[in-house]
Amino acid sequence: MFRWALLASLFFPAAFAVAQPGRAPIPIPGSPGFRPGQPRPLRPTAPTPTGPVKLDAHGDPLPPGAVARLGTVRLRHGAEPGALGFSPDGKYLGSVSLTDDGIRLWDPATGKELTRLETPVVLAAFAKDGSMVITDESRCKVWSPFPGNAVRQLPDKTLPESTSAIAVHPDSRTLAAGSQQKIALIDLTTGRMKAELKVPGPQPPQKLAFSPDGRWLAGNGPKTGVWLWDLKTNKRLRTYPCQADQCDFAFALDGSRIAIAAELLWVYPTDGEEAEEGYTPPENPMTGPRFSADGKSIFAHLPDATIVRIETATGQTKDTWPPPGEANLKIPLAIAPDAAMVAAVDESGGIRIWNPKTGKGPEVDRLPILFEPGFSADGKTASCLDSSNKIRSFDPITGKPGKILELTVGEGQPVTWDAKTGRAAFAVEGEETQVHVVEAASGKVLAKITIANDETPPTIQFHPSDRDRLAIFSSGSVAVASISKARVLRTFAVGQGLVRGESLPGGVVAIGSSGGAISPDSRLAAVFTAPFSVWEVATGKKRFEFEDIANPLGAAFSPDGRTLAAWDNVQIALIDVRTGLTRRRIVLGTGEPASVVAQFAADGKRLATGSPDGTITIWDASTGNPLLHLERHDGAITGLAFSADGKTLISTANDGTALVWDLTVKAELKGAEAVTGAEEALRLLASADPGQAQRGIEFFHRNPAETVKLLGEKVVAALPTPEDRIAKLVDALGSDDFQTRQAAGRDLAAIGSEAGPALRIAVAKSTSPEVRKLAAGLLVKIDGPPATPDDLRALRAVEIVEGIGSPEALELLKKWAGGPAAQRLTVEAKEALERLKEVRSP
Repeated sequence: MFRWALLASLFFPAAFAVAQPGRAPIPIPGSPGFRPGQPRPLRPTAPTPTGPVKLDAHGDPLPPGAVARLGTVRLRHGAEPGALGFSPDGKYLGSVSLTDDGIRLWDPATGKELTRLETPVVLAAFAKDGSMVITDESRCKVWSPFPGNAVRQLPDKTLPESTSAIAVHPDSRTLAAGSQQKIALIDLTTGRMKAELKVPGPQPPQKLAFSPDGRWLAGNGPKTGVWLWDLKTNKRLRTYPCQADQCDFAFALDGSRIAIAAELLWVYPTDGEEAEEGYTPPENPMTGPRFSADGKSIFAHLPDATIVRIETATGQTKDTWPPPGEANLKIPLAIAPDAAMVAAVDESGGIRIWNPKTGKGPEVDRLPILFEPGFSADGKTASCLDSSNKIRSFDPITGKPGKILELTVGEGQPVTWDAKTGRAAFAVEGEETQVHVVEAASGKVLAKITIANDETPPTIQFHPSDRDRLAIFSSGSVAVASISKARVLRTFAVGQGLVRGESLPGGVVAIGSSGGAISPDSRLAAVFTAPFSVWEVATGKKRFEFEDIANPLGAAFSPDGRTLAAWDNVQIALIDVRTGLTRRRIVLGTGEPASVVAQFAADGKRLATGSPDGTITIWDASTGNPLLHLERHDGAITGLAFSADGKTLISTANDGTALVWDLTVKAELKGAEAVTGAEEALRLLASADPGQAQRGIEFFHRNPAETVKLLGEKVVAALPTPEDRIAKLVDALGSDDFQTRQAAGRDLAAIGSEAGPALRIAVAKSTSPEVRKLAAGLLVKIDGPPATPDDLRALRAVEIVEGIGSPEALELLKKWAGGPAAQRLTVEAKEALERLKEVRSP
């Protein structure tokens, strides 16, 4: 989940800002914060489809490997834009998405995407020359979208620590960057500091803006008013009053006035602190002020996206333009120069652009969030469910929309859809709770199945192979029902289900509801208890419990019923239901709250996973290795479905689109030339460049049969360094001769981790301050991330062998773990064995 430091009402035309907390990556061995037993991030990269770019029905490009799209990506930036802003000339609209996938520029006249930059964005500001300044948490770059999409990175530490607001001077050469202590004026050519302005309040500025004539800089803080600096002297001249937590402001084009919007909209001259004489503020609170080109009017908006034109001299409201049609528009909202266009977010999470005077703009028919995709029994039609409980069918070859069926259920009512049978199921609450099963095409109610009342709606699952069966998961029980008999056949208690409100595969589960999956032979039920558990349907007895899936998000049985995939937001465990042992574990992410979906292919040999960032990976279910990588939707994946022959995949997402993927297309690894052989791959493992090392890692993962034998022969423990030699070198650190001390330090650094124990003793017990200092410095280098080629090769070799996980791989790890105690290869192998031991524990 993302948190936004600034309210959307503060996003303004020249700059828009988003603040996102840092995502802590999963540590890898040798990096700070690593401890044995943590899931290791998956390193091998799956191939990505290649070939000519295809277009959807709207003329927009499809991702590589996709052949059709239901819905449109026009004016859709991720699940929902978190910031909007027009360029100073009004030619472009910029957006930053809540899905953390960079910044995009749109043509306001057509709604077509013009270009994008995939980069983390915390703050962004337009410059008058058409470029943009973009910051992440620590770096600053200048993006010139046209022509060439060029990006220029400014030096490290250009920005003050914890920069909260930025603005670009009208000359496009100076950046103002505000933090808690100061506002830095930075040369955008060199990244050097030109001047510092002191922030008067205890809080960092929420917004910064230069006057269009370049003379003034304004900033504000909560309950501290709006500050004004004279850039001729770099002195703060005055503070305009504002006691609100948040306020917005804008300069007139000639720099003579400033409009400040909080509880009321006030206008002040920039050469004084008294409000304009004769000006009376309008009664309604407004935000987003913007002066007209002639300075005679101010445009602002009300909370409902109504645009108001105010006379600058008097404060009288001259025009009021409500938003177009029945659109439920919300902030962020941006106003173009002279209010020629307005942009806001609509109820679908997309961007709506319109002329406030006419209400007209580019027409974009977007769909709401889609989920539960699938194929009809004959495979000729695809369908999915949307968040308004409409069934949307489409041609899986062209993406052409078909019939739309609307289910008569309550607003926000969870619905389960089965595309193969054309049936929907949902719970109806009353004196007793009933599960209704409906034939969507005719609207006929096929069954009303009475179940025990519960505080929360149940999760319903159609049986994967028996069209007459239905599994119903309540917060404390599981029921199996017959549709034809309209009754529950068997029910058993499982204890209290998980209490949460996250999105699960196949639909949104209400807070407090449980969920799970039923096996194809109806004998087992996987249940989202805490921890995850598997039960015998016939006896109602718990068979297995899995501590490593403590907070399950989803589960799916393979078509043969032998393997159960269970996942949380960190990993997928592939469990052998005959033994209860976890055979493979696929690392998914960092553990932050997220929605993950997964689905087996009909042959059970492949598993598709969809991630919160909109990407899809096809995995080998027997080895846990990735086979294909598909990029991507502009929002979290909500559903996946294979065709019966396994050649096609449908994905749905919260970006309001469904994509059809051809899984037979040619695929190649991205961004790397093919490695010619094992010797080159082995050499690359020792590279200090992670990108080059990745090429070697990928080679070995694509050739697992030969890899274990080869690495066993080529990667061997070095002969241990004699302890007396290490002791002599440590003693030499206290020599009176400088060159002797220096040579001893070099030799100990070259020995590396084997010298660690002796150096630690020296730090703790040596009576010489010089020895303690030198030993401590060497330990910092030795205990840090691996730097020598041998250490790098050892770390990556262990990672590869651990990922293969075969009996032969396990034996090689045991062999490596028996090497010299402090060597990198020994330590890494021991930690890998600990992780594998945890994974194999039921």
